Amino acid sequence: MAPRYDQLAVTVLRLNSEHPFERDYHVMRFPGRWKEPLRALMRTRRADGPVTVPIAPLNEAITALVPDCVVTLAYAGKGDDDEDWLLAYREINPAALFNLVAAWVRAQKADPEQIRRTLSQLNASDLTWSPVRIDLTGRGGFAQISRLLPMEIAATLSRPESVCPHGNLRFVRCPAATGAELMSWPPERTEDGRPFSVKIGITVQTVPTSDEWLVYLSFGVRRWLPSRGRLASDHGHSVYLAPTVPYLAGLENSRHFGTAKIRSVRVKDADGKTSYPARWDDSLANVLEQAGCLNRLPDPEQVVATPMDYLQRTGDAAALVYRNGMLNGRREKVSAGLPLADRVPILQWITEQLAPRLHQVGPLPRVKRTVYPGLSGIADGAIAPAELERVVGSRLTIELLTGREAMQYALERLSMRLGRALPSAADLDRAETVVRAGPTTVTIRHVGDGRMRSALDRGGRTVQEAVQERFDDIAAALRPATGPTAALVEIGGPKEYETRTADDPKFAIRHGLLRTGRLSQFVTPVTEPDVKADRERCNAAVDELFRQLGLRPSAFPFPAPGTLERQPALLALWMIRRNKGRSRGVQRQIPIAVLVDPTGREVQVRAPKVDWQPLHSGLLGIGDAYLNADLKYTADGTVRFIKEAIEGVVAAYPDTLLLTHAQNLRGPWKTLTNGNLVLDALHFGAGDPVPMSKLPGLRHVRVRTVNPGDETPECFGVSGDEVGQPGGLWAYLVPRLYGSTAAKPVTQTSALKGASKVVPGDYDGKPTTPRPQGNVWNAQFVELLVAGIQDGDRPEDWAALAHDLRNAAPYVRDTTNLPWPLHLAEQVEEYLMPNRIEG
Repeated sequence: MAPRYDQLAVTVLRLNSEHPFERDYHVMRFPGRWKEPLRALMRTRRADGPVTVPIAPLNEAITALVPDCVVTLAYAGKGDDDEDWLLAYREINPAALFNLVAAWVRAQKADPEQIRRTLSQLNASDLTWSPVRIDLTGRGGFAQISRLLPMEIAATLSRPESVCPHGNLRFVRCPAATGAELMSWPPERTEDGRPFSVKIGITVQTVPTSDEWLVYLSFGVRRWLPSRGRLASDHGHSVYLAPTVPYLAGLENSRHFGTAKIRSVRVKDADGKTSYPARWDDSLANVLEQAGCLNRLPDPEQVVATPMDYLQRTGDAAALVYRNGMLNGRREKVSAGLPLADRVPILQWITEQLAPRLHQVGPLPRVKRTVYPGLSGIADGAIAPAELERVVGSRLTIELLTGREAMQYALERLSMRLGRALPSAADLDRAETVVRAGPTTVTIRHVGDGRMRSALDRGGRTVQEAVQERFDDIAAALRPATGPTAALVEIGGPKEYETRTADDPKFAIRHGLLRTGRLSQFVTPVTEPDVKADRERCNAAVDELFRQLGLRPSAFPFPAPGTLERQPALLALWMIRRNKGRSRGVQRQIPIAVLVDPTGREVQVRAPKVDWQPLHSGLLGIGDAYLNADLKYTADGTVRFIKEAIEGVVAAYPDTLLLTHAQNLRGPWKTLTNGNLVLDALHFGAGDPVPMSKLPGLRHVRVRTVNPGDETPECFGVSGDEVGQPGGLWAYLVPRLYGSTAAKPVTQTSALKGASKVVPGDYDGKPTTPRPQGNVWNAQFVELLVAGIQDGDRPEDWAALAHDLRNAAPYVRDTTNLPWPLHLAEQVEEYLMPNRIEG
């Protein structure tokens, strides 16, 4: 009998206040007197003048060449004060660091005279180290502690004499964007062409309503390229470097790794022949070239051509990170993720090494409560005709932009969902079919023009021009929709475009269909006839079309006795952000709201320029209003929208559950940050927080997920000596804070918790070898804070409801990462991808 798990272990460490944790460091400050000369240099490129100085390439150069130095300042330029910039255990030669600064200045695209003038105002003597003794168990600033504490833990675990007995793993430090990171070295399985390293992430986090620093650990594998691979041209690939002699003169050698990036670059020779050689990434390469050390890095072409040679070197090692799609036709020999069989013993070793200054928090107890019993998104059988008519009206058109095999699978699924016999794919090729599903007339047609779903044909043109051509193709092939219309599109999946994302046509197809009034859903190509996985993908894609239309197969159940008195309305707030890097010229930062009525059968969506509409028309309306809009709503504008949405819903329903996602919305709505959050109140900008008692019937659950920022821990169930992956709701560290986990989904039945990637084991009394290729699934810990309740409420009821709603997405077999209304809101982003096309 499988064990029942009533306790959940989390990969969280606490500082022990009885054992002081003090260390001596050296800090270097970014000189304030440099800022105005650097701002003046940047103004020659931008007339309006940036408020910060873009030191990211300089920091990248330091990360690549000075691995024992931690960068704590991401931006410089505001004001004229000195700012903490670098941290190190020992003083690193300031002259060597200044050489990098000077190289970074010379690499700027500016007039040579302006560069000379700037350099004349900077001096190596401005860079000085200052000793500092820091109590890591004290109440220092988060920015400092969040870098120093992981750095100290990583130093302890990577001492030359430290060996993890699980696989005899030795760890070395490597750069990390936040916190610290370790990876095992030398790599595992180089002897059979399956090289990988175990990696450990270390971050400092906080939880709401508490000022305690907590250390979160995360585990995984870093896969290395084993043979010549294909690089992307539109993004860099990380290379980890461990030179025996420092690349930059004046530095001491380190046993830890630095990192840099390479990419393929389009080059045309004198005969007009195009090639794509590997080069060090431009922003870093320019700095290193100016510093005179670019030629000391390994030849990137050789790293790509013979990666195993560099991996197995005892000195001057270089390791190129492998990503799916870099090797054509390769079946993955090392899977992503680290299984419980490896995570648990490595975690145990870490806690032993760090005792007594840090210790693992105790296991979390299960909260045995369910509000919506038997809630499940998946439903077999036909959609009730009355429900279909209620959502879409008297007409529905479904278009299949697929090949023959995918079309047949889709027709079989549509037949089941509509409860009507449909023609075969061969018959639909010749003529559309029209069926009656109760009061609704459903038209199904095949659109066979393969050009609409092929890769973008750039042919030396810009991406915008290629996208516009695809828009024109779609407009020429499809007349504007006159009623609810949904298109299923068969197209290459993420792996096909992983190294050439600019050729991926998904955004062009979706927006082209949107312009003609169509919703859309993609499905990856069918590989062979009668393959179960292909059929299941097509089934899921058809069901997703019905989800986008706003159909729900059944109403929510009534709340379980002893929980809630009645079903609440559900309001989810979400900030659509499509401005990361302004990837195609558009900034979009748009708040939206999703409202689900108490029965769960009516879904509406709204945005600042789009009033409440049913989901299917709202998706089209939002896409039409914002597709080509270069908009970035201010924090004040976002909070006004939030206030209006909340007050309107509260006035319409006696009970409402507000769902927010911390990482998504706390930027403009500061009340969601751990430091600003006030229980049982909401803050709408200026003035005092509004207590929940003045918002009748409103409750609020704030959700936090692992990404971005590794802000929730990893976890596993414990029952005696057994470990597992249970689903459930768990009480977490402080009152009104909970963790939600999902049981292993049916799509991950092949994932074995007891199979190690590192050490031999046994199964049913028989010895087994390590399985680096074994499928891995690890539950995600979703944090639920019951941030607002009314008098007489029990917080666990509302946490349980939010947990139950992760199983509420219609036509979905697996638990969603977010509660269903937030899941819906997140998916609205699919209709606002970052593109701006004129004409």
